[in-house]
Amino acid sequence: VNPNLFVVRELPEAELREEVRRVLALVHEVLPASAEVREVGSTAVPGVIGKGDIDLLARAPKEHFDALRAALDARFERNPDQLSNAQYQGYRVLSTLDVAIQATVQGGPYDDFVEFLDALSSDPSEVRAYNALKRAWNGLPMSDYRLAKSAFIRRVLERRGARS
Repeated sequence: VNPNLFVVRELPEAELREEVRRVLALVHEVLPASAEVREVGSTAVPGVIGKGDIDLLARAPKEHFDALRAALDARFERNPDQLSNAQYQGYRVLSTLDVAIQATVQGGPYDDFVEFLDALSSDPSEVRAYNALKRAWNGLPMSDYRLAKSAFIRRVLERRGARS
């Protein structure tokens, strides 16, 4: 699989679920009491297609983010291709699948994963639109797909904010 291309890929559900359970257990071994972890990304919402990867989100209040990052640093490798700052850190997970952990400050500028998943989970038309976006970018450059995906997420969150 070319990492520079976005490719929709389906993996057996049982394999994905088992790996999610395994990695969540690894994260829970080091997770500070002030933090939480959950599955995010395409595997977290039924009906959303994806690239056969698993994304987890670890979140902590701002005053505990350094402790969260230190705990994850002790167990996982930082992803040098992702943003690293005082409110966000990406990690790679040793796995036979493509598994990543995103660490964010709760309520910080990068903490929109849960709100986006809630929007998808509550609106089948958003899932259809998201899947259409993914199909349209299948086989095309990953960097361009990520820009289109970011724009889509912003639009969904803006619409959701307008409805609140």
